Amino acid sequence: MGRRFGAVWLPLMLSAGPAFAHAPVPGVRGFYVGLLHPFSTPAQALLMLGLGLLVGHLALPTAGRQLVLFFVAAIAGLVAGQGTGALDLLMFGAAFAASATAALLPGRLVPLVALLVALGGFCIGAVSVPDPGPAADRLFVMSGSIVGATVGLLFLVGIVDVIRDRYNWPWVGIALRIAAAWVAAIALLMLALGVAGAPAG
Repeated sequence: MGRRFGAVWLPLMLSAGPAFAHAPVPGVRGFYVGLLHPFSTPAQALLMLGLGLLVGHLALPTAGRQLVLFFVAAIAGLVAGQGTGALDLLMFGAAFAASATAALLPGRLVPLVALLVALGGFCIGAVSVPDPGPAADRLFVMSGSIVGATVGLLFLVGIVDVIRDRYNWPWVGIALRIAAAWVAAIALLMLALGVAGAPAG
């Protein structure tokens, strides 16, 4: 029985290719891989959701300035270089801070909002640097990441703003704050798990 099992599975195991930490989506390459990248990990997705809920409570002119700040910070992060596991912890922390602020003080503390947006944009840019390869391919992927992050945040902010503008019932604001609190709780749990699993020293 054991020999037959080995005869069946050994060729399959020998034909396996290398594993990648960020396996590409089948049929998606280059620019489009970068486009999806800002939502490809829990840390990035929670950070984007937290920032969307945070900035979505601001008046449109102020929200527009925050989006520009996010774009500039993401470019700076991209220039700064590759992200590491430590950046995941920072993104979970920033996601918690952004979501908690959106839950407790929506539409207020604009300087704190700007700080969190800048930090979030920088982290998203820093973890969007692709592996070494042809310069043109890397440029396409990085361009896609910046566009995906900025447009993704724009859509999240727009969704929150439309909900607040179109449905002005009192419970809608409460529901958005509850959603932000849930994101904050998940981000804090992920941060705690990351810290607990981090090697000492």
